[in-house]
Amino acid sequence: MDFQTLIESMRHKSGTLWWLENGARVGRSYSTLHQDVQEARRTLARWGVCAGTRVGLYAPNSWRWLVYDLALVDMGAVSVPFTEDFRNEISESLLQRYDIELFLTAKANAKFFPKRPPHVGFIDGDNDEVRVLQRTSRPLFGDEQDQLSWVFSSGSSGGLKGLVISRKGVMATLPPIMDAVGLSRGDCFLLFLPLSNFQQRYLCFGAIWYDFDIALTDFTRLFSAIETLHPTILLAPPVFYQMFHTEHLNKPHWKRWWQDILGTLVSAIPSIGLRRSLGRRFFKDFHGKFGRRTRMLITGMAPIRPNVLRLFDRMQIPLSEAYGMVEAGVMTFKRGDQNDHRSVGTPVRDVNFSFGEDCEILVHRSHPVTLRYFQCVEGENERTFVGPQTIATGDLGQMDPKGRLIIWGRKREVIAMPSGEKIHPEVIERELNTCPDVANSVVFMGHGPHLSCIVSLNNTQDIGAMQRVRKRVSDLAAMQSAARFMDVVFAPEAFSIDNGLLRPNMKIDRRKIVAKYGVNTDSRTAHG
Repeated sequence: MDFQTLIESMRHKSGTLWWLENGARVGRSYSTLHQDVQEARRTLARWGVCAGTRVGLYAPNSWRWLVYDLALVDMGAVSVPFTEDFRNEISESLLQRYDIELFLTAKANAKFFPKRPPHVGFIDGDNDEVRVLQRTSRPLFGDEQDQLSWVFSSGSSGGLKGLVISRKGVMATLPPIMDAVGLSRGDCFLLFLPLSNFQQRYLCFGAIWYDFDIALTDFTRLFSAIETLHPTILLAPPVFYQMFHTEHLNKPHWKRWWQDILGTLVSAIPSIGLRRSLGRRFFKDFHGKFGRRTRMLITGMAPIRPNVLRLFDRMQIPLSEAYGMVEAGVMTFKRGDQNDHRSVGTPVRDVNFSFGEDCEILVHRSHPVTLRYFQCVEGENERTFVGPQTIATGDLGQMDPKGRLIIWGRKREVIAMPSGEKIHPEVIERELNTCPDVANSVVFMGHGPHLSCIVSLNNTQDIGAMQRVRKRVSDLAAMQSAARFMDVVFAPEAFSIDNGLLRPNMKIDRRKIVAKYGVNTDSRTAHG
């Protein structure tokens, strides 16, 4: 499998890309996509794009976004998709910073370039006299022939990293995860996160190669897309599924209790087919939120709470889980029907794990997805790319006796207590998050010698919620010495993308949350 074959094969594929246009379902075939890619390629060549040209992209999800991206791939150019982290920085100075020779954007972003220099073009409008701007010569690293794209990735611990994506790595790591998921020609994969997130483009490449449909939308129209585009598979971060768990907890007590009992009884039925049939009948409203054709829900990108997994189990629409990182690709997969809430599954083909002295997870692949970082904190390249075909994940964990990977938390988040004890904050957070009142929690080292915890409540109007959470903390302190005397700060708002406490990839931004509410640890509440 290689990209030239992928692009050429589109003319013979029968798959379709679907999206919403004025609320209606619109689709175009992969053969049409191939024609548009060839036209875009001719246009880009006329503008001066060739192999190695660095081309920036910043636009909403659309057919044209994918057309231009595939054309750049086919030409051997290096795309640089800017994520929403840059939404307030789009300017000529940004293009200079990353040596962007051509910048493709949407007409709606014309305001960022009032005089519109020649090296800025629109993917959805007329372009007169667009041409590549020759930047000064750049240092060579010896991997230029294998560069597919320069991408940005943000993690829960803060900091924006820049990664050089390998053409060979993408092609080598796609088949193992696609085979593990088990896709068929009749499937339709719904993607709603920005295409600037490399994972979304990665899945588009896989969909085209395996010839199943794509449903493309954005988060603001997600539920309309589920209802109208009829996906069969939905991939979403844990925070998305957590919303349904919160909604379930906020139901009247009698209704929630009855559904939990009924779900438990149905789960005891040996026949999977019968369980699914009864689940669709008894929990029709819950199933309806994911569309009438959805057969698989997948999560990943961040840890998911066991109580969320258990809810979906009881509702008879289990969540499958993948563990991966842009540096190495998807490394493990766990199908929802495996009823395992502790691990992230078993390794996919071509993945081997080893563990450092501190139990850091090391992944070994013949062709990892990422070649190196082009932007990171000092020393991070050496700490991550630790050897040929070996990447240090930054996660701590172990393999269980059944060959399943269990993750404890992030290495960089380990807290050294004054006593010398080392604490994994994610372990405490997972315990706190089992409290039905807690939407999110962030444990950190406060101003004194004890831990502090910032809590976002599911229902800020519930006056008894704070007391119940404090009771949970008290119970936890009896089991874990590190949680004794732990301050609790209650955030007066949910963590969201709008207030900056969730990143554009829907992961919590631990650093911003602590910076905003951590100063209130002495008062034990952020409500004032």
